[in-house]
Amino acid sequence: MSSSSPSGLLSSINAPGKSLPIHFTQTEFANLSLFTKKQPKGTILMANEQDEKDEISLPTMLCLHAYGTNATIFRYQLRHITQALADTFRFVFVEAPFHVQQPGPGVPATFLDAGPYYRWHSDKALAAAFGVSSSDLKEERRQIKQLLRDRLDNERRQAAQGTGMGVVGIIAFSQGAALGAALCLDPELYADIKFAVFFCALYPALSLTEDYDGVATQQVIEIPSIHVQGTSDPWRGQGAKTLGKYFDAARAKKIELKGLRHEVPSKVKDVAMVTSEILKTWKSIRENSEL
Repeated sequence: MSSSSPSGLLSSINAPGKSLPIHFTQTEFANLSLFTKKQPKGTILMANEQDEKDEISLPTMLCLHAYGTNATIFRYQLRHITQALADTFRFVFVEAPFHVQQPGPGVPATFLDAGPYYRWHSDKALAAAFGVSSSDLKEERRQIKQLLRDRLDNERRQAAQGTGMGVVGIIAFSQGAALGAALCLDPELYADIKFAVFFCALYPALSLTEDYDGVATQQVIEIPSIHVQGTSDPWRGQGAKTLGKYFDAARAKKIELKGLRHEVPSKVKDVAMVTSEILKTWKSIRENSEL
C-alpha cells in the first residue's frame, strides 16, 4: 500500500515499531489534563472558559477530530486557533463513536492517558482495514449522520430560541476533514454550513449515504473554504485532491505551511496566517449577506 493513501495512513498507524509524526511534547500532553477536565463520552466541549452569556451572541463552528483521537485531544490541538478566534466564534467539538485501540498519527502511544481513542465511520475502501462488514458499514454511516443531524438540529433550536446563532462553519482535521467534506456534500445536512476550514484533509470524502460514492461524485461544494496543508505532511496530496475534487476553486483558499507535518498549526506565524484568513472569509460572508 502507498503511504499516500488512506489505507497507507492506517498501515503506518498500526505497524509495530513505525515512527509517527509527533504533535505534542510530553510536557504539553501532561498539561492536557489541566487544559480541560475529562468529559463523559460524547460531551460537546467548548473551546475556552468564556461565560456562556458571552457565547450566546457568537456563531458556532463545528469541530471534527482526526482518526485515533477524541474531542478533548482536538480541543487541545486547536487551542491556539480557538483562542485567537474566541471573540468571533463559539466552538463545539463532536466526538466520534467508534473506538480504536491505538492512537492515530501524531498522538504517541506512550500517552495513554489521553485516550480512549475514536474514529469516524469507514468507507468501502477501508472497511476491511477496520474489520467492518457491509452491513456494519451501513449502520456506521447511519450513526454518524444521526450524530451530526442531532448536533445541527440542537444548534438550530437554540438559535430559534434566541440562545445561540447556530452552526455557520466547520473546522476539521485529517479524517474529520474527510467527514466534513461529506457533510458539505450532503443534501440534508449542508444547509447551515457557510464555510469550511480543513487541516491536512484525507481523501476521499466519507460517504454519509449508502448510494453516494465520495470518489465518483461530480457535485461541487460552492461555499468558501480554507485548506491548510503542510509541506512535510506525508499525506499532503490527499488535501490537494480534496480541494480539487470537491470544492469550487474560485472560492477556495489554499494555505501551505513550510515544515508542517500531519498536524494542526501551532507556530505563532502559522496560527496568525490561518486565523487571519478565517476572519477575512467570515467578514466577506457577512458583507455579502450569505448568513
